[in-house]
Amino acid sequence: MKSKLSQLLILASLMALLSGCGENKQVASLKKQLQSEKPGPRHRAAKVLGEMGPGAEDAVPALIESLKDSDAKVRHYAARSLGRIGPGAKAAAPELIEALKDKDAKVRGAAAQSLGKIGLETDEAVPSLVEVLKDKDPKVRREAAMSLAKAGPAAKSAVPALKKALKDSNREVRDAAAIALRRIDKVVASKERPT
Repeated sequence: MKSKLSQLLILASLMALLSGCGENKQVASLKKQLQSEKPGPRHRAAKVLGEMGPGAEDAVPALIESLKDSDAKVRHYAARSLGRIGPGAKAAAPELIEALKDKDAKVRGAAAQSLGKIGLETDEAVPSLVEVLKDKDPKVRREAAMSLAKAGPAAKSAVPALKKALKDSNREVRDAAAIALRRIDKVVASKERPT
């Protein structure tokens, strides 16, 4: 039943786009679904808004609110969708930084990834991602390193933590740290290689 409802929601969204209703009406409808009493429609709406990418920019305030939802799946899709909207979701940076502390690893990982996708322009983003390099979940640590890589030289203060991450127990984290170091400082990357 869940997959049928999800398919119907996606089909309705596509039909609205093709019929000329425009994304604004679709975004407005999905924003209303984010207010549903049931978590299923809320997480599906958050997911579809992410699939719309930058066209869902009008939903950024509603997705920011969804980062505080009681349902972890809703918070995960809201965080992920903000990243898929891209730089148009920069207003969400403070809330995404807060989501790095979420009790759910998928939410923390999506928040870390999204910070890299929207652009790291806040002074708090880099230090917060450095803290996430210590997360207990390797996928979250990897996403933090990749977001620091996207920041490039702006994440220079993360170099010491990224050097430590080169010795992480997880290969994907070590690889992401090496990529980040290369993008931040080519001199550091040439001296430090993962083993």
